[in-house]
Amino acid sequence: MARCRKFVHMARLLRYRLENLCALTAALCVIAFPLAANARTLIIEGLSEAPLKWMVDRDPRGIDIDIMTEVLNDMGITDYRFQLVDNGRRLLHNAQNGSSDIILTLSQNAERSQYLQYPDEAHLLLDWRFAVRIEDRDRITFSDFSDLARHRVGAAAEYSYTDTFWQSGLDIEIVAKNDLLIPMLLENRFDVVPVNYLSTLYETLRNGQREQIAFIYPPLRRAPYYNVFSKASDYPDKDAFLKRYDQIIREMRNDGRLATIFQDYLGPDGLDWWQSQYQN
Repeated sequence: MARCRKFVHMARLLRYRLENLCALTAALCVIAFPLAANARTLIIEGLSEAPLKWMVDRDPRGIDIDIMTEVLNDMGITDYRFQLVDNGRRLLHNAQNGSSDIILTLSQNAERSQYLQYPDEAHLLLDWRFAVRIEDRDRITFSDFSDLARHRVGAAAEYSYTDTFWQSGLDIEIVAKNDLLIPMLLENRFDVVPVNYLSTLYETLRNGQREQIAFIYPPLRRAPYYNVFSKASDYPDKDAFLKRYDQIIREMRNDGRLATIFQDYLGPDGLDWWQSQYQN
């Protein structure tokens, strides 16, 4: 009889422990995989702009693509699609109506914040810098616009740069297209030109002009850019996604994965760019 009672007690204890184990396992599954339940294909859109994102035979490439792919891999999300659109108006229209879920690399402003949900972490700090010929890198410096008063400054029409740039009192010669600035700089028609640092760096690496130009630090303008969620999107658990996204971006910044991606596309300049963003 005593042996029977002992057996019943052990059976109850085992059932209690099994019930607790099942409950703990279920809770851990909810914590670990809050984004997987009832998920569908995640639609990620952006503008084609190398080296951030572009298509090669329908295969997405670029810094943005690699960063977001790394994030999704960490989350365990495999059902996603990158698609690039041809203009910014269409990109924002799709975000407003929920046709896309995530939009790659946007700056933040009050108007966009009405229909976009921003993470806390910016994955990029994009900037505009002055470029000079390599032989002038020690002669021309920039801490104030007065430093450029004696030099020939070129700029592209319809580019905002900053209000202070246009109001600086410099003798600025305006050209029709932005892609004329570097060739005219190298032809000695200008001494200094403001350029999008990342795209100019990438293009000059590709066309063999990188060794002919230098970029002046600090930037003329710098702004954080985000990968953002459409508020109209019906993708499940967006709040949980963004919380985990922020955590992964911080991890990638600290463990060197972001720096590695930058170097993959920009070589040694990628490490310099990384250090200028996160270590200065």
